[in-house]
Amino acid sequence: MPKREATQRPVMERIGPLAGPVRCARRALSALGAAVRRYALPIVFVLTGFLGGLGYALLAPTVYTATAYVLVVDDGAQGQDGPAAVSFAQAFGRLAPLPETLGYSSIPLPAVPPGTTRQHVQAVTSPDTPLIRLTGSGDGPADAAAFANAAADALVRYGTSHRADTGVRVALMSLATTPSAPSSPNLPLNVAVGTAAGVLLAGISAAALSGRRGRGQRDAGGRRGGTVPGPAVPGPAAEPAEVVS
Repeated sequence: MPKREATQRPVMERIGPLAGPVRCARRALSALGAAVRRYALPIVFVLTGFLGGLGYALLAPTVYTATAYVLVVDDGAQGQDGPAAVSFAQAFGRLAPLPETLGYSSIPLPAVPPGTTRQHVQAVTSPDTPLIRLTGSGDGPADAAAFANAAADALVRYGTSHRADTGVRVALMSLATTPSAPSSPNLPLNVAVGTAAGVLLAGISAAALSGRRGRGQRDAGGRRGGTVPGPAVPGPAAEPAEVVS
């Protein structure tokens, strides 16, 4: 026995200084495990949103966009931008993506599957100015610029052919340049949007879980407390019995 105690004593002396840090580490791990168990669902939502945004940014097809501008001018207003020019600008904007309008262009359109040309041209107009913004999109930078410039050239030629009927003309403001970088996907933006969606769902789930937990605690407290009996109410005093002698 003395030999055994002599061999164990140095071991205890070596472990003694580490007992405090070991206890702190165990407490920290215990607290971390409790937090993970309590907030497991919100954490899953946040990670899912982050991974979803990252996956979209890495796997989504690359899209390039380019923009051209045309201006509608009212001939009857001495070259000014009158109300008629604004009205016709909105009408021309709705006609710009149509294949019938794009057929007026002298710039060849990129080769795309039949019936999908309209998906590569978007026109935006303003209710205050007769300016039309034409945006072309494509898998490559050259295709995007070609779609935008073809739509602008088509509107100029279409407006010229109907100038006698409409009283307005379409002037080219600027041609689209070849974009140097894709417009989508955008890695920081996609990750931020996915993470924000995950945080929103995590907040909703945490609020729902905390409300349910609070109701459960109140119900458990009510069951443990039971009903406290009130003070006893004394009954009416008995009347003295009459003794007949």
